[in-house]
Amino acid sequence: MYQPRTDDLHLPQQEDLDGMRAQLRTAGHKVLPTFAHPAMLEALRHEAARLSTELDGQPEGTVISRDADGQVLSMHYLDRHSDLLFDLTRLPELQNLAEELLESRCVPFLTEYFAKPATTSEATPSHQDQIFYRDHFGDELAITFWIALTDVTEEDGVLQYANPQPAAGELLKHRVSDVQNFGAELVDDSAFEFQAAPVPAGGAVVHHSYAVHRSGPMTGRSSRAAFALNFRRSPYRQQISPLAR
Repeated sequence: MYQPRTDDLHLPQQEDLDGMRAQLRTAGHKVLPTFAHPAMLEALRHEAARLSTELDGQPEGTVISRDADGQVLSMHYLDRHSDLLFDLTRLPELQNLAEELLESRCVPFLTEYFAKPATTSEATPSHQDQIFYRDHFGDELAITFWIALTDVTEEDGVLQYANPQPAAGELLKHRVSDVQNFGAELVDDSAFEFQAAPVPAGGAVVHHSYAVHRSGPMTGRSSRAAFALNFRRSPYRQQISPLAR
């Protein structure tokens, strides 16, 4: 039985955090080419397969969403269904990293899985994650560790980030999306250029919840899969035990 350990994560060094925070403010994201070591990557792949099977009986669109062919597109609220993911998001060193990047005490929430089956998945429209969070906790800044379980290339399903980015805390206007199993998208993204953020399997893309991003369609035979670990600022915990700066 695999249990997450800090040794299975490649986390940024303390001296690199100022530069990482600055990049998150300006570019909205930071690519970490190495994040999950091989043992953790393999365990996460097995967990994705297990959850895809065991959540098969859940109503469509609640915890799990599929395409017209029945292939899994996304799974949500996974810390309710996976002790491995629950433990991973509560590793002290990972939570400490999230707090350093958020510059506040934080709490983990809403662990998710996203997939694009080969050649069948359309592009994901531009959006800000905060549009999906605001009904849960208002405007508190959140951060995502998007861990690639497969190589994510510029040709297939790569995450793309807007340039220039709006300021953290600026929620742009969204509308209901026409894309299957996707709730909302920006009303207008014509003012942005987009920069691709390819990442190898086991790497991660870190972005904050106001970062404007999208992803491209799948054009090849390889699928794309990733877990997203989300953390949000906690004013309650910050008041009890302020993060030392």
